[in-house]
Amino acid sequence: MLLMGFTSLVVQTLLIREFLITFYGTELIIGIILANWIILEAIGSNSSSRFSLKAKRPILVYALLQLGIALYFPVAIYLARTTTSILGLSAGEGVGFFAVFLSSLFIIAPLSIFDGAQFPFGCRIFSKVSKQPLEAPGKVYILEAMGFIIAGPIFTYVFLTTLDAFQIAIAVGILNLLSGLLLLGSELKGVIRNFLRFAFILLLVFLTWSLFNFYAQLKQSSIRTQWHNQKVLDYHNSIYGNLVVIQSQNQYTFYSDGIPIIASPVPDITFVEELTHFTLLTHKDPREVLVLSGGAGGLLSENFKHPLRRIDYTELDPALIKLIKKFPTELTEKELKDPRLNIKHIDGRRFVRLTKNSYDAIILNLPMPSTLQLNRFYTQEFFKDINLILKEEGIFSFVLPGSLSYINDEMRNLNGSILNTLKSVFGYVKIIPGDVNIYLASKNDFTLKPQTLIQRLKERKIKTHLLLAEHIKYKLLARWQSWFKDSMGDLSEIRKNHDLKPSGVFYSIAYWNALFSPSLNRIMGLLDKLSFKWLFMILCFMGAGFLFLQKVYPQRLRRVSIGFAIASTGFVGMSFDLILILAYQSFYGFIFHHLALLVTAFMAGLALGGWRMTKRLAKIEKETHSFFKIELAIILFCLLAGPFLIYLNKFDYNLSFMFFLISGVSGFLVGSEFPLANKIYLGKDFSYSQAAGRLYALDLAGAWGAALLIAVVFVPVIGIIKTCLLLATLKIFSSILIKRLAQ
Repeated sequence: MLLMGFTSLVVQTLLIREFLITFYGTELIIGIILANWIILEAIGSNSSSRFSLKAKRPILVYALLQLGIALYFPVAIYLARTTTSILGLSAGEGVGFFAVFLSSLFIIAPLSIFDGAQFPFGCRIFSKVSKQPLEAPGKVYILEAMGFIIAGPIFTYVFLTTLDAFQIAIAVGILNLLSGLLLLGSELKGVIRNFLRFAFILLLVFLTWSLFNFYAQLKQSSIRTQWHNQKVLDYHNSIYGNLVVIQSQNQYTFYSDGIPIIASPVPDITFVEELTHFTLLTHKDPREVLVLSGGAGGLLSENFKHPLRRIDYTELDPALIKLIKKFPTELTEKELKDPRLNIKHIDGRRFVRLTKNSYDAIILNLPMPSTLQLNRFYTQEFFKDINLILKEEGIFSFVLPGSLSYINDEMRNLNGSILNTLKSVFGYVKIIPGDVNIYLASKNDFTLKPQTLIQRLKERKIKTHLLLAEHIKYKLLARWQSWFKDSMGDLSEIRKNHDLKPSGVFYSIAYWNALFSPSLNRIMGLLDKLSFKWLFMILCFMGAGFLFLQKVYPQRLRRVSIGFAIASTGFVGMSFDLILILAYQSFYGFIFHHLALLVTAFMAGLALGGWRMTKRLAKIEKETHSFFKIELAIILFCLLAGPFLIYLNKFDYNLSFMFFLISGVSGFLVGSEFPLANKIYLGKDFSYSQAAGRLYALDLAGAWGAALLIAVVFVPVIGIIKTCLLLATLKIFSSILIKRLAQ
């Protein structure tokens, strides 16, 4: 049972990491993948619950389920990496939500169904061995959670630091085969036992050999397929994500989570010249500049053409700078060796919070906020931090997708959200429209008169390829400003972007889907119109209807009420699992590395809550009263979690450990309910394993709903704080149902 939890965490976390790389780091797909995993696991658990009672050899079935996981896990890794190729997409081409949903559903299906089926069989085996059928489901639940706890630190600090993904999959397969082999030895006799043991031993030998030999061929084959046979010079994971270097003739392109971020020795001349010089030419005398990401490969070179004293340069992923030095070009070597350059091996957002320096110009060179990792550089909270280190005449600049021919609704919403956010912090904001819109912001007014900028270009003796006098005049034509203003229209109803309400991510994904999955435009438009008021009213209407039915049919809905409470607790538990993951990424940016640890903290609380309740189970006489008290505790937790996250966001990394504590408390409350619910749910027509399987499936069904709704809809659209209030409302209704049962 320990191995069941251990395997589940490793499989889920590793596949999520692989899908994050494949689908360009969009953390909201974590919800989609978890939703698929959970619903398939629920199907596996529920469909096998009755079969677990009828099976003559449950241990044999359990061992065969372990065999299936051991053999398919490496295959799933390979398929996750090569999904875009299977879908016929080129490297860097976007993927819509529908493709993400279906591809992840089919790839993880065997693993999640096998994992779900293990639970009722585990309950059957444990009750038979322990002779304690009442406590069996709770103890299996606890043992599974303990497996998660053991897996978390091992996965994070051992597997990820020493093994490739295929090696991890093979190692987990070996553990499952060993477990299956031991189980078969105690279950079977004669020829059948010898045959199956021999087969397991052969597979064990093959996987052990593969761990040290064949995995390398699998890895190279998956990378070649993933990158369409391009020349991959380097492929590795850092704590922030996946980094890849591709060579085409003498040109190097550096990718972060599949998104090209730096090209050398030939950069995008138009982009680096416009972003650099429009920023620095608007300042009378720039001396100290901060470049946040994307500096190497042309941007720094253009900056050094100005009479600067110092450039501080940080990367979103500090490991990227080391990779650039590993594959140098004349351009990057010259940039990185300039004595005026100070490279800061630190996350850019953290540097902005910690630095005591102030700057004449701050250039943010990151892609649009399509992920929470990127979005944290476009929020009101970050803009306020930028404002604190910007000098009185300083200029802050960045870019967003644009067009000089047509601005569709998705592009308008994305630009409008960030523009509204920027204006809420800076007194003066100006935009230079183009294929990319250049945003310039300052505390005080600044000029964008073409003649002034052209004069400064001449005075500083700056030589450019594209940004000549005529180009500056063309870009700053008054008609472009008027056209942009008219195309954008009234922006008052477009939501601002915050750490705990990442509207920028939602609008970026809507824009992305408009390009690659236009069939979803209507759905994204409807989601954009969701409001807390309407969601609250819908929830109250549904809750009132359920309370009415319970009053009319109290006996018939007794089990339904318990089931609803467990499903709603599963919903809340998964909600906070995701909320904490998303908030952690918004605050700190490296959930890619600490994902397993956050899940482990939740499971540790789950195990502790389940163990404590199971230990007291036989002594509890008023089960529904105890259940009601737990419901009240969950409501209180929901109400306090939001304000506490706001408090945490005001501090730096020294309080990041609090996320693990909150996750543990959430798990403790969820874990406390399951054993107690199982005791209340039992009756003459339900066995222990049937009740456990049914409630486990309801728990997973609630978690499935949360995985889909929380990450994809609630958090990006209404924000984390209001989501917590909706969760509290949901539990208020379930607690009323339980209170009525207690009476």
